Amino acid sequence: MRNERSEDTITGNSDFGRGHALDLRVTLPQSTDKLLGIDLTHIIHTHDVGAAKGGSGGGGGGGGGGGTTSFAPYTSGVVGGYNITIEFKGSWTQQYYDIFKASADLLSSIIIGDLPNVTVYGSKGGPKTVDDIVITAELGNIDGSGNVLGQAGPTSVRTASSLPATATMKFDIVDVNEMGPVVFTDVVLHEMAHSLGFGSIWDRLGLVTNGEFTGTQAVAAYHELGGTGSGIAVEQDYGAGTAGSHWDEATFRNELMTGFINTGENYFTKMSAASLGDLGYVLAPNYADYVETGYFV
Repeated sequence: MRNERSEDTITGNSDFGRGHALDLRVTLPQSTDKLLGIDLTHIIHTHDVGAAKGGSGGGGGGGGGGGTTSFAPYTSGVVGGYNITIEFKGSWTQQYYDIFKASADLLSSIIIGDLPNVTVYGSKGGPKTVDDIVITAELGNIDGSGNVLGQAGPTSVRTASSLPATATMKFDIVDVNEMGPVVFTDVVLHEMAHSLGFGSIWDRLGLVTNGEFTGTQAVAAYHELGGTGSGIAVEQDYGAGTAGSHWDEATFRNELMTGFINTGENYFTKMSAASLGDLGYVLAPNYADYVETGYFV
């Protein structure tokens, strides 16, 4: 999704972290020989979401408010598979909780390979063993209606593989309520894929050359969907946070992993799922059963 980091956010002086607002400053785990604390997050703006404010894709206002319910952490996937643990902060409704749960379940159906556990040392509490990723999900007040929707992305990666071990996903409850649950479902899956490494670790792995994603699994899926050429067009416009970390909007339009959430339906295709294999994840043999195909043929 298109987003641009402000200098204030990078230096930790964001106005959004004051008073009762949601603090967008990222707390990084300590780096060790197996883990690198690194800020690969990005700011998300409401203008990146074409269906926000009750547009045709969202049924705006359907979220039902911020709620007052706290939820225990949720872990997706089977024992010995790829597990996404979500830790919930703030006030959640059952509906928003279920949206996060569904995205984690989908990604744990696509990715099945277990990753080496890592020990995470943070600034709060003692060491924590992570299998396979822990995502902190937070709903709260940022800046009210419009502008900043939230922030998301990895906060640490494994030194051996660069695959993320921790990530954060924070959203403004006012904007979430206004866009409605249908659009928020697309936003959550989009940002959770970034938290697992889509776009956020491409440079670390050398997967983009001359403006094209060259991972063999994604390119093969792209060809199956009717694409041609040696690579997949990567977005080059709209500045930092969008360029270089999404599929090209002009080429792929309503594919979910372009830099914009479009009005109407958005599709998480086999191409996007296959690209997770190029990051180093082990995909399910039937991973294509969990995605949508053929939209741009």
